[in-house]
Amino acid sequence: MARASSDIRDLGTSPADRDLLRAFYTDLFIPAFADADERESLVNIQRYLELKAAGWYGANNYHIRVLLDGGRLVGGTIADYLAGPNTGVIEFLVVAPGQRERGLGRRLLDDVETALAEDARAAGAPGLRAVVAEMNDPFHGSFAPDSMDPFTRLLVWSRWGYSKLDFPYVQPALSAQQRPVASMLLAWKPASETGDAVAADIVKHVVHEYMRWAMRIEQPQHSAEFTGMARHLDGRAQVALLPLDHYAGYDRARPLVIREITAGDADLPAVRAIYEAHFRDGASAMEAAALGSEPAGASRRRDDHAYHLWALRPTPEAPVAGLASFFTLADTGFGGYIALAPPLRGTGRLPLLLARIETQMVRDRFGASGWYIECGDAVLATFRRVGFYEVAIPYRQPPLRPGGPAPALHLLYKPFGRVYAPPALSGAALLASLRRIHRVVYAIDRPEGEAVYRDLAREIDGRAVVPLR
Repeated sequence: MARASSDIRDLGTSPADRDLLRAFYTDLFIPAFADADERESLVNIQRYLELKAAGWYGANNYHIRVLLDGGRLVGGTIADYLAGPNTGVIEFLVVAPGQRERGLGRRLLDDVETALAEDARAAGAPGLRAVVAEMNDPFHGSFAPDSMDPFTRLLVWSRWGYSKLDFPYVQPALSAQQRPVASMLLAWKPASETGDAVAADIVKHVVHEYMRWAMRIEQPQHSAEFTGMARHLDGRAQVALLPLDHYAGYDRARPLVIREITAGDADLPAVRAIYEAHFRDGASAMEAAALGSEPAGASRRRDDHAYHLWALRPTPEAPVAGLASFFTLADTGFGGYIALAPPLRGTGRLPLLLARIETQMVRDRFGASGWYIECGDAVLATFRRVGFYEVAIPYRQPPLRPGGPAPALHLLYKPFGRVYAPPALSGAALLASLRRIHRVVYAIDRPEGEAVYRDLAREIDGRAVVPLR
């Protein structure tokens, strides 16, 4: 916890506050934004404080609140109060890296939420409707240096009561020199309303006013980013609230314990037994004994790929009840085998597992932003329900052994994270990914010389965009 000498100050325009703002911007704000398109300039922030002092915000408000501990700057927040939707927005919350694990983040959160509630009462409301937090979506964009691990951030904000607003949020360009940012999300914490969804018109109002008052976009309805979000929101009555821990693949009500299998691992016999029980087609499945042996092997990392073999359990003490194997390659991922046995099967854990797989693929840092799987008819609908799209072109799996069959399967693709519309997948990108998959996963040195690849290339040749369904 913070010492008694700590103090939170709401910055204004005095010379002392300007000095604090410059230190806050240089020491804490800039290092937190690896993507320059996400951050405001110091000149703009100073101007916003001047506008606040001049009364420009009216019933709305703007805050930069910094935490001083023994006179030392250790954290701060930037937030807005939007009177129209009676909602607060936290643009930024940071604790200096050397000051974490002291409860300072929670103290800053409580402080800024209290300040926003006071703004609501000053505007004539009995209290806030909600507080929204804008943050990086770690499943989108690059896994660039950040003020903290972005997946850990999701879990922290989940404990603080925030849930992802389940719609495709895009931050408009903050200046003529910057670009829109599609790798962020808005999280919602209700203050006066409960439920697992928010009326879509309220979300639209919040986004409109946030763009108007915080981003200084006078007419958001003329912004391509706002009109795209509005089109999505106008097509539904409500926006679901997705708990941030669920989004990251964790659910206390449905725990999923993952163990990475290494060479000679004690869990390997149980993993092989589950594999053998679930994958019996000799044309599309390898021998169970191959798990833990090359090329499937145990989990490993190479210069051009990473391979993971996981044992899955409902609790740390329980027997192995599932498995997952997958590859992360340059610019793409590939799912090998997934099997859930009782008591994991039929419990809604598949989306949690997929989120954990995608988290690992991001953390492998090979630049992947989506992944492919192959599947048969029996599970096609299951994977389409969780965000995969089928490549609408005849597909055959490469032979698992020399001279073996090349069975007809479905090839599916999913971008990481939540998926709101079919992705635009180019023919060139698909063929490049398949060449990598054939080389690494199927050990085919020259895919172009194999019939399964040539047949697919003929189907895709000349297509700017691959058809999906």
